[in-house]
Amino acid sequence: MRSIYPFLVLLFVSLEVFGQFPTNQQGAINPANTGFPDPKLQKNTGQNTSNKTGRAALDDSTKQIYGPNTVHYFLESDAINSDVIKRRVDTSLTFMHRYLYQERDAFLSTNLGNQGTAYRHIFTHAPRNIGTQLGYNAYLPYSFQADQIKYYQTKSPYSDVTYNLGAGGQTNLNFAFARNVDSLWNVGIELQRLVADKNLTDVAFKSGDQSLTGQWGVVLHTNLTSKNKRYRLLGHINYFDQGTNDQGGIKLTSGQTPAAALKYIDNTALLPDSKTQSNDQFLKLHLYHEFIGFKGLQLFQSLDAETRKVKYRDLAYQTNLSTGFYPRTYINYIQAPTDDSLYNENQWKMYSHQTGIKGIFHQFTYRAHVKQRYWSAYNPLNETTLDKLENYVGLWLRQQVGKNLDFQAEGEYLIGSDYLLKANLSSPWFWAKYQRTSVSPTLVNQWVYNSSYRWKNDFKNIEFDELAGGIEVRSKHFYVKPSVTIQRIGSWVYYDSLATARQSTGAIAVFRTSVTMGGNVGKFEWSTNVHANTQTGPDVMRMPALVANANLALNVQYKKLLYMQFGLDVIHQSAYFGDTYQPAIQQYHLQNRYELPAFVQVDPYVSLRINRVRVFFKMANVTQGILTDNYYSAYLYPAMSRGFGFGVKWLLFD
Repeated sequence: MRSIYPFLVLLFVSLEVFGQFPTNQQGAINPANTGFPDPKLQKNTGQNTSNKTGRAALDDSTKQIYGPNTVHYFLESDAINSDVIKRRVDTSLTFMHRYLYQERDAFLSTNLGNQGTAYRHIFTHAPRNIGTQLGYNAYLPYSFQADQIKYYQTKSPYSDVTYNLGAGGQTNLNFAFARNVDSLWNVGIELQRLVADKNLTDVAFKSGDQSLTGQWGVVLHTNLTSKNKRYRLLGHINYFDQGTNDQGGIKLTSGQTPAAALKYIDNTALLPDSKTQSNDQFLKLHLYHEFIGFKGLQLFQSLDAETRKVKYRDLAYQTNLSTGFYPRTYINYIQAPTDDSLYNENQWKMYSHQTGIKGIFHQFTYRAHVKQRYWSAYNPLNETTLDKLENYVGLWLRQQVGKNLDFQAEGEYLIGSDYLLKANLSSPWFWAKYQRTSVSPTLVNQWVYNSSYRWKNDFKNIEFDELAGGIEVRSKHFYVKPSVTIQRIGSWVYYDSLATARQSTGAIAVFRTSVTMGGNVGKFEWSTNVHANTQTGPDVMRMPALVANANLALNVQYKKLLYMQFGLDVIHQSAYFGDTYQPAIQQYHLQNRYELPAFVQVDPYVSLRINRVRVFFKMANVTQGILTDNYYSAYLYPAMSRGFGFGVKWLLFD
């Protein structure tokens, strides 16, 4: 089935390119440099002479009256914060070529070498939510995020078809559709398919199952506003299904070093025969509605329901145990390894109800809420269920001073346990924020039961303090935004070299300086991001000292029909003892065997836009085999070697 995708995409592109070249004023280009016809510039030159009323007839075959200016969307945060924001769909070429998730994250995340594999951020971030979480998060970044789901308002049916293909079988297919049933009610769907092939295969296994990972994501969404604008409803159903044939990294031969293994094109995987599989599947339902009685007093309510199943199985457990892939943590001290297979499963259910009031008084906005949240986790291996009812209260305040100063404060308290406090101050020239969080350890921190790993911990809350600030200096052709982040993390829960959950007794201090800058000169534009990181305290949180990336692009326009961008991405990361990965518990954990060397990756690309179609071509990791043999994205997991990629994005507005 995968082989038909390129054919369909190319067919669509051909039809669009050859069938929609704009002519004369009817195809006038938007002066905002979007490359799309501007509805304001459309002239109805065709007259229907048979129409006795003399009304102009619209010739749909030659005129394009719909486009980016007739479609907008908003996020739920815009609604709940009482912000009137009309976000426009992206029609630019900027960073279109960054189709992989770690690229979209400004190269501040990593995986196991290929897309769809276990994902983690390079730097530690302050937690966004309080309360007990399941903790199996390696694949969740690939799913649709609730706070990023788009709720549309459209003048006509809107579709977005995106197809990307890269080396190693990296295939992304995304389809989005939205339309207004009437002026007050919009419905839509977004679908995502992501697959990749194994990147650790030798001759002996190339005839077998080459599928590494496959993921489906589907969101059904709707938004409704009453005729008098006093009632609004938002809702979505979010489905995610992921499956991965875990490889375990490179299997080193006798006397072979990790550095030497990078010299080989073909490497045997530690888990080569697709008998080790990870699965993560969830279904989430979310509803939000609000009643605007008065500007200063509004009611809102949200409902959430979630069911999730996280599984891992190894049908060659005894073999892989003998190779040392699984540290003998449980079986070494308690019982002999007798199981033929390893199976880990957690069934998670969560229900949440939140009710609150909010309002606006001039430039002051407030919001207060109470929330109840019930969760349960069931392990079928020992037939044990853990569950809890949690009660929350929360308050959010915002004060705007003119148009240039915005202050926000937020607090939430899980009665008897967790709390979160945040404050933000922003202006066009500077920003500052502070966050203090006390959050419960995740369930996987506290409770695991399978053949190789068993623990039941009683860890304390993790304490997290973060202070950050920055300034922005901008001129016509240049901008620079330096910033500083200071973190203090107490009672940090980590996974040691045996992949066993531990809690740090001392506090970890992190100091990070960052600089973002860029500009344009003529047809050239550039941007760069540099992050320098230092830390003190227990050596249980590994992060590189320096991460940097830069982009240089040349923009070319041909007769207002063809827009081209020729560019170069450069990524650098310093050496450090990066973590390795244990799929049985879906966690990255410490390793002290090998320091991942520093690397430089260079990705040249070209992007094009013709009317409604955008296309890119890129050569990823072009310096592989030239500057270095390759590099490791995690211990024993080499990054994807040099390979070609391309993508197509097609927007339809009618």
